Amino acid sequence: MEINIGLNSVQTEQVSSKKTSLYKAIWRWHFYGGMIFAPILILLAVTGSIYLFRPYVEPMLDRDLHFVQQGTKELTPSLQLKAVKDKYPNDSISSFTDVKDPKRSTEIGIMKGEASYTVFVNPYTGKVLGELQNDKRLMEIIVKLHGEIMVGKLGDNLVELSASWAIILLATGLYLYFPRNKQSFLSILRIRMRKGSRVFWRDLHANTGFWMTIFLIVLVLSGLPWASSFGERLNTFVTKAKLSNAPEHLWDGSIQSTKINKDVAKTPWAAENIPVPESVYSNKGMLPIENVVKIAEQTKIYPGYTISMPEGDKGVYLISTYGWAAGSVKNYVTMDIDQYSGKTLLDYRWKDYSTFDKTVETGIALHEGRYFGWANLIINLIACLSLVLIVGSGITMWWKRRPTGTVGIPKASEGNKFYLGVLLISVICGLLMPMVGISIFVIGLIEFIVKFIKKIVQQPGMQ
Repeated sequence: MEINIGLNSVQTEQVSSKKTSLYKAIWRWHFYGGMIFAPILILLAVTGSIYLFRPYVEPMLDRDLHFVQQGTKELTPSLQLKAVKDKYPNDSISSFTDVKDPKRSTEIGIMKGEASYTVFVNPYTGKVLGELQNDKRLMEIIVKLHGEIMVGKLGDNLVELSASWAIILLATGLYLYFPRNKQSFLSILRIRMRKGSRVFWRDLHANTGFWMTIFLIVLVLSGLPWASSFGERLNTFVTKAKLSNAPEHLWDGSIQSTKINKDVAKTPWAAENIPVPESVYSNKGMLPIENVVKIAEQTKIYPGYTISMPEGDKGVYLISTYGWAAGSVKNYVTMDIDQYSGKTLLDYRWKDYSTFDKTVETGIALHEGRYFGWANLIINLIACLSLVLIVGSGITMWWKRRPTGTVGIPKASEGNKFYLGVLLISVICGLLMPMVGISIFVIGLIEFIVKFIKKIVQQPGMQ
């Protein structure tokens, strides 16, 4: 009987030791990820919360360009394009957007060398109201900060890595704080204000993270299709698995095209990588833009679409309605039209999308706060602000709890099983999110080397 009791006691201690070791390991990785990626996560949250309001803020920043006195009859698109060409004779016209608001100006895209501009035209008088260089507009700067930290490919990779680590931080945080008994369950329902600042910041950090985890994970996952590494792998997967419903002839190599839709215009994600068909040259010349507008109206394309102009003799008119301008994901259209004959070469709409494409597009709309109106926007704003609060309170909590004169890194767990676990997790993450897998492996390798050197130094005769 005593032997059984003793064995049970030893087994209990072993189980407890394993749980403690796992807890320490997860806490340590949670700490590493939080400290390394905190600045970028705050940047993503702040820029994301600002970008949510783009369609409401942008017109207000340059009211004299965006708004006009409503007239009785609009000029034809050709006359509006002529007004721009007369003003900018040496620059090429790239697009035409009729906002379809009687008090708004027409937006016409032009290229000055490699720089892209938007020219604003009064649709009633043809007066050119002014221009804005697109990459210098406030919201374009915000979206570049949000997507690539203004440093191109490297920034894009850092953003993807940080966003992916945000998922790991939320998952590890959930494990560390998940209620294990009645007392701990009660703790997630309140923030203790009178237990001292350390307890207050801990509760604020943990409780906010606990209740916002699902919203933040959805927000992060829905943004990953834009990331270069993840997005490229996703597109490759979609193509190889034939998860897209795009017309087969667009993928089978029969179209000799050097461009894809996203090289020509802003289109829905589902249509970005579809090759652009080519127009069949005719000496009759290019059709006027009014013919394209008529096609858009006859095929019931949602008002507010953008028409991208043909590039060269083989270029096409590309009609696209997407994002906020579409009003709803169900209004998404990507249409390519032969510039000479007016023949529709591609008409790809929401109804044509595969279930997979619809899922991704819905996620993107959720991410931008435009899927179910103001409620979506407010939820996203709360999620962004909560991320700032989680990261900020985490840093404050660490600063207050760390021992004086030290960094305060949580103690490492003992044994090599931890490092085998790191290797396994690295492989799994590497398949789904390559850069995360690499980062976990690198951090784990550094920790293993440091621990190995420390053991050697502590051996007798080495001190």
